[in-house]
Amino acid sequence: MNSKILKLDAPYNIIYAGGRVGRHIATMTVWEDNDMGIYDARQYAMIDEGGELAAGALAVEAELGDCRVICNESDPRVRLRWLAEIVEYDMRQEDPVEFHYIWERLSLFGVKVIWDKARDEKGELLKDEDGEPIDENVYTISLTFEGTHSHMVAQSYTTSGFYFYARGKVEDVYNELYYQLSQYETAFHNDYLLIKFTTIDSWEQHIVDLLNNHRMYYEPAPDENHIL
Repeated sequence: MNSKILKLDAPYNIIYAGGRVGRHIATMTVWEDNDMGIYDARQYAMIDEGGELAAGALAVEAELGDCRVICNESDPRVRLRWLAEIVEYDMRQEDPVEFHYIWERLSLFGVKVIWDKARDEKGELLKDEDGEPIDENVYTISLTFEGTHSHMVAQSYTTSGFYFYARGKVEDVYNELYYQLSQYETAFHNDYLLIKFTTIDSWEQHIVDLLNNHRMYYEPAPDENHIL
């Protein structure tokens, strides 16, 4: 086994690497060779995760080609929909670290979200009594539901700005959606974030109504026992 480390120059990209988030400060290449030449070459990011974690960790959880650049430290901002795609990508991993950890690490590097202009549920710009845009970020998230009470899958689309995903029994799905909502609102409480849910599905409107009313636990609809 051979290896070589290529040190990168600042300003560094801030990347998602197999569940880790940090500055991409170097790349390690490893390979095998014999008389026939080089084979089985792989590259891994070496990162600085910030905070209490030592710089130079080798992110072996993902090869370099499977990492995602979030932003560059020279302009530590991330578009909301790209952040949603990072969250979606994380949730598709075998062991997702979830949004709250991703944002915790990004916050250490001073990363900020690029918000859309604040709009109400009708798409109109929100303004104060003087007609000036106000500092409030309102997002309408469309949820889709598949399956039954015993095995349901719920998710949103990254184009809405926030990614939600949950599966399991209806109670488990609700609890996970509520948990994710709480994480987003906690992370962006200084940005006056307001998330409202909609759905085109039928009885699942009951789930949406509970979320919009910030009910901590799932409450069955009165006629839910008759729903298959």
